[in-house]
Amino acid sequence: MNLSVFGVKWPVTTSMIFLAAILLGAFAWTQLGVDLMPDFEIPVVSIITTYSGCGPQEMETSVTEPIEESVSTVENVDEITSTSLEGISMVTVKFDWGIDLAAATNDIRDKLDLVARRLPDNADKPYIFKFNTSMIPVCMMSVSAEESWDKLDKITDRKIIDALKRINGVATAIQIGGDKRGVLVDLDRERIQASGITGSQIVNQLHRQNIDNPGGTIKQGQFEYLARTPGKFTRVDDFKSVVLATKPGVVRLGDVADIKDGYLEKSTEFFINGKRGIGIMVQKQSGANTVTVADRVKKALPAIQADLPPDVKVEVIMDTSDFIKSTIKNLTTAVLLGGVAVFFVILFFLRDIRGSIVVCTTIPTSLILTFLLMYMAGYTLNQISLSSLAIAIGMVVDNAIVILDNIKRYLERGVSSRESAISGAVEMGTSVMASTMTTIVIFLPIIFTTGITNIMFGQLAMIITMALSASLISALMLTPMLCSRLLKPAAVSSSGVAPRRADFLDRVEGIYEKALKKIIANRWKAVGGLLGVFVLSFGLLKLVGIDYMPVQDQGRITIKYELPVGTRFEVTGDFGRKIEAIVKERVPELKTIVLRYGKATGQGGAMSGSRNFSYTGQVSLMLTPKDQRKRDVKEVIESIRPEIEQIPGIIVNFDSGDPMANMMGGGGAGFTLNLYGYDLKTGMDWANQLKQALVAVAGLKDIEINQDLAQPELQVVVDREKASSLGFNVSDIGGTIETYISGNSTVKYQEGGDEYDVVVRLRPEDRDKITDLSQIPLISPTGQVVRLENVAEIKNEFGPTSVSRSEQERYIQITGQVYGRGSGDIAADAAKIVESIPVPPGFTWRFAGNEEQRRESFLVLFQAALLGCILVYMVMASQFESLLAPLIIAFSIPFGFIGAVLLLILVGSRVSIVSLLAFLILIGIVVNNGIVLISYINTLIRRKIPLNQALLMAGKSRLRPILSTTATTILGMMPMALSTGEGSEVWVPMGMSVIGGLLVSTLMTLFLMPVLYSLFSRWLVPAKQISRLEAN
Repeated sequence: MNLSVFGVKWPVTTSMIFLAAILLGAFAWTQLGVDLMPDFEIPVVSIITTYSGCGPQEMETSVTEPIEESVSTVENVDEITSTSLEGISMVTVKFDWGIDLAAATNDIRDKLDLVARRLPDNADKPYIFKFNTSMIPVCMMSVSAEESWDKLDKITDRKIIDALKRINGVATAIQIGGDKRGVLVDLDRERIQASGITGSQIVNQLHRQNIDNPGGTIKQGQFEYLARTPGKFTRVDDFKSVVLATKPGVVRLGDVADIKDGYLEKSTEFFINGKRGIGIMVQKQSGANTVTVADRVKKALPAIQADLPPDVKVEVIMDTSDFIKSTIKNLTTAVLLGGVAVFFVILFFLRDIRGSIVVCTTIPTSLILTFLLMYMAGYTLNQISLSSLAIAIGMVVDNAIVILDNIKRYLERGVSSRESAISGAVEMGTSVMASTMTTIVIFLPIIFTTGITNIMFGQLAMIITMALSASLISALMLTPMLCSRLLKPAAVSSSGVAPRRADFLDRVEGIYEKALKKIIANRWKAVGGLLGVFVLSFGLLKLVGIDYMPVQDQGRITIKYELPVGTRFEVTGDFGRKIEAIVKERVPELKTIVLRYGKATGQGGAMSGSRNFSYTGQVSLMLTPKDQRKRDVKEVIESIRPEIEQIPGIIVNFDSGDPMANMMGGGGAGFTLNLYGYDLKTGMDWANQLKQALVAVAGLKDIEINQDLAQPELQVVVDREKASSLGFNVSDIGGTIETYISGNSTVKYQEGGDEYDVVVRLRPEDRDKITDLSQIPLISPTGQVVRLENVAEIKNEFGPTSVSRSEQERYIQITGQVYGRGSGDIAADAAKIVESIPVPPGFTWRFAGNEEQRRESFLVLFQAALLGCILVYMVMASQFESLLAPLIIAFSIPFGFIGAVLLLILVGSRVSIVSLLAFLILIGIVVNNGIVLISYINTLIRRKIPLNQALLMAGKSRLRPILSTTATTILGMMPMALSTGEGSEVWVPMGMSVIGGLLVSTLMTLFLMPVLYSLFSRWLVPAKQISRLEAN
């Protein structure tokens, strides 16, 4: 049975079906989680290995290369990149989209187990972490203290971080800064030389003495006794009594070293609002809801605070959920306002309050049914899902409007309500299904894409499809049923709104009819003029910028600064405080300021990226919410840039990118250029040339090279012949130097359930001068003491600060920030400059980061649009049983693109993947009006109405539904397009693109389509009607 017939004949059953669905949908809505973006998993795995004291080039050869070679054999690997820094190796493996990342991670773990034997003994075990949205901190916390600073590191670790990790949904909490407790074994150079004991012997003896040994069990009588030898040190003083040698006399560790229970050598500091403290980054579990986790963390803070000493304070200094809540609130408001606007538009055009109510029931019904489908699909309320609903809010009523308009035509002719509802709905059923299908099929290619396009818009496509499908069912079942109950022939014929409004719509129809008659009479001129406009419109493409993805103003600014290579971290801190002072004076919108400088270690150091040195630092600004300030982040940056850049001896970089865009794009840089080649000296010369030339590119600022060859090095060149004659080899000498200067921390000390490093190396006064290196004592196998200067030459050289590789090939990276222009336009200008400078032999270049992602995403969207157009054509061809009619309707599509680009130019926006998606949506929307118009023209032709009269009658009778459906879509989307709140940077270009495209394409539908129909009527109308049409 036809759905419309069922709905009218079984009204109670129909009502119960929809009420049940609405109740389930309402419940589902309350259960939907809230987040900024859909939860997704990027197919990227990073392998972090730390090896204290190892230089970048040694790290490359001894750690990075073996790991790269090992993981390169894992299946479905797309690209392997790496960065080798002082003491840190980061190997990043990018897989093909759609793979099982958990299984791939296990494969990598197996490969690392096999390669572990090839790594240096002192290198820490590699650890793996996967990239996903959970990496973005849920919140950032600060811990500060007055009297308890000495114990703050332990308090933070044991009482705060442990408590945070126990919160449901929290994956980890990463500590930044703080003084780390350790046992310091400071060797006296003269005393160990006199004793003839080497550093490695000391370390080995500590390992042998600091151990608990099991001895098995002894059975006697009815008991079993466990034999064990407890040997682990229980007090720091126990280290002093360790016997190192007994001949010629007893030598204890306390005889050759100063042993202290102190703090490890500091390399980084963390300040919050000018106050020294410790930072904590809280990350959520994959799949957990950001807002829920953040609320749980804040709810747990009072209990955590109560368990701390009175002077220790824990504060939340950055809360991601605040931005999410504000963004969701703004989008929800846009959806509600759009719904209200749609109701008044419908009332204006229908001139009937009952009819308007009938149509508008489609809005809540469709949305609530969509919530049910979203819940079943596991979706959340996020930017993408709510943007989908904001787009759909004006589209879900289109089918109901068309069906109601047709039902009213029957009512105006005196047909009963029941028959009018059935006949009107059944007659337009095929048309509304076809128009809905044209919108739905355009999304099918997006659903089946992979990569960033699917992450960003796959859910959007699904939700709009859900909403339109729900609206179609509602229009075919609920609308006819309500019309049969609420609308009466007499009421319709006698009802109406104020005469002025009716007169206005009648005048519009009259004006349109006269204009269309003139255009049909001069159809060749009209077509020629429009084609001329179309050709000239290509000039608009030069006026619109090209970008990858709109960057959201989340009220965060990061000022990264760098001093000359080798600068001590204490000096780096002084410069950071200068920047901090400028910011506090110049930025009244400042809410929180965080200063971090120096070299972070461990997981925090690895996550700091390639610019993690003693001479680097960053000042992070958290501003007041967007609706509470007059300036955006870019304007704030430009207000402080001149004064900060005038600080002598400093290189500074400003970043206002949001974490989500950074994760999916260039890691924070709007511009990224990679130079591939082995020789770092040649590559750096070329990079410096390019850097100087790229300054001329308008809108490209904060240009920097990701590495430097000015890292001061003391290279120990061993005389192999002398060393061999004394019983030394290069490995022995290198290991001794590493122990005495960098220190050996393989021994651990346990106390109270905690484990601390035991660092064995020379005391500070024996290793703080360059000349101290040459005086390091070497003990030969025969016991002879030889100073390092006797078997090696020490040279002052310079080396790289880092070594980056891609597909096991070295590369140097140039990055920059984009201001006032599209990243695509800047890349185009930069490409011309790069091509004008000779490329050194053995080197190549290509764009990476945002530009690489933009090109890939644009290509995917263009392919999706092409496939979508084909699918839309096939649907229309099936409906009209004609190959030509769909082509006539499709003529409005290019003009829709023109309108979209024109409005983007007028509002100062750019073409990005967001606006390209809007173009894709337009393909499915703009043809709907054409389907309605051509369908009615065909109906009139079948009724033997003369061609020109049929064109005029169809245009005039379909004018109101076309205008009303266009107006509902436009005004329903208007609140979203005009939004200025948090998150609006993403959805405003989408809304503007759809609005601009609809405005122009609707005009083309109303005026161009009848003209094209008349020109091609010979092939559109059955042959037996040709002569009659020509006569008319």
